[in-house]
Amino acid sequence: MEKNTKLYPIYRLFSYDALFYYAISILYLTQVKHLDLSQIALISSVYAFSSIIVQIPAAAIENKLGLRTTMIVGNIFCMVYLIIYIVAPSYGFILLAEVFCALGFALKGVSETPFLYSSLKSLNKTSEFSKLEGKGSSYYYFVEAIASIVAGYIYTINSYLPLIFASFCFLISTILAFNMQAISKNKSNETMSPSLRFKEAIDGFRYIVKSKRLNALLLFVCVFYGTISISSIYIKAFLNDITVPSNIFGYIFAIASLAASIGARVQGKIEKKYRNKTLSSFSISFITSFIIIGVCAILFDNFYVLLAVGIIVFVVQSFIKGAYFVTIKEYVSRYTTSSIRPKIMSIYNLASHMGTTIFSLIASATINLVAIGISYSMSGLILFIIIILILMYMSTRVGLDPNTYTKRDRFDLE
Repeated sequence: MEKNTKLYPIYRLFSYDALFYYAISILYLTQVKHLDLSQIALISSVYAFSSIIVQIPAAAIENKLGLRTTMIVGNIFCMVYLIIYIVAPSYGFILLAEVFCALGFALKGVSETPFLYSSLKSLNKTSEFSKLEGKGSSYYYFVEAIASIVAGYIYTINSYLPLIFASFCFLISTILAFNMQAISKNKSNETMSPSLRFKEAIDGFRYIVKSKRLNALLLFVCVFYGTISISSIYIKAFLNDITVPSNIFGYIFAIASLAASIGARVQGKIEKKYRNKTLSSFSISFITSFIIIGVCAILFDNFYVLLAVGIIVFVVQSFIKGAYFVTIKEYVSRYTTSSIRPKIMSIYNLASHMGTTIFSLIASATINLVAIGISYSMSGLILFIIIILILMYMSTRVGLDPNTYTKRDRFDLE
């Protein structure tokens, strides 16, 4: 298992997301595939809705194949998604590609975090989870910074090159997964029929959703992940609206990626400082940035002022995202066993994609009708009220002394 803990951060570097493509995605979709902003926002909704549909099948597949094999299959589906994007002759094929992407990341979502946690648990080193997950995320964001600059330039040479490079990265993560040691499965589970295995997965989900602690966390995840999803749409629309050149796009995303890398690296220090206020600090700061950029977009029309504000907000949001994604996975993995952990991650993914679906649908319906400054401001004010209410609800359910939780809130009972 020591091999797994050494390879995992490198694996996460290549598997975390589509390196090279993210920075130029809006340019590719608007200039090569000729889509408008509402169609691009709808793509996020299709991806998120597909992710909701495939969560239970993904958990069942993991139950059948095991964690390592599920990781491998997930990365293969991500390669297929990018290949379809390259050859897609119409908008319909791009939406189809999002289904493959959803299945790929769903399989990776129910297997990667449990794989690391189970590997560490077998070594009695679960306390190192945040450190290793943060290291892997930090590696990704650091390399993404370089990849973003490279993508901006190779896009001007050939618009398909960033996607080809991204496909190659998923190929590397597939090879790395092959070279990690498989996690032993429960023997009784291996002999289950598919129908019994599916029933066991459903029963596990029913047990989990009755946990008050997990319910509160998942409600927060739904709203805050939805917020993060539209922030990605909005910032790209904002930069595109002020006509930022493609090579400058690369530099901006590189700076943001470095900020995310730092956030992932220092996540442990942030959580140590803010303790049970960590999620509150992340969410309030993130949503406040919506209001700031929205007000500036309404008041100013100078390109350099708007560019500076956009970069600062994007950097702050990226820093928070880098730290948040490590923190929230550690939160939902607490008090869990190897059997229940993939199901919890599946429900976590379900909540996050539900938020993305709802928020992206709203964004797709409004982004072409309302100026981006107004979209930012109105979204920020509404989300601020919603997140305050959720944080109040969470205050009596999350971040408490472990001994105060009920048996249903603690899953670390074999």
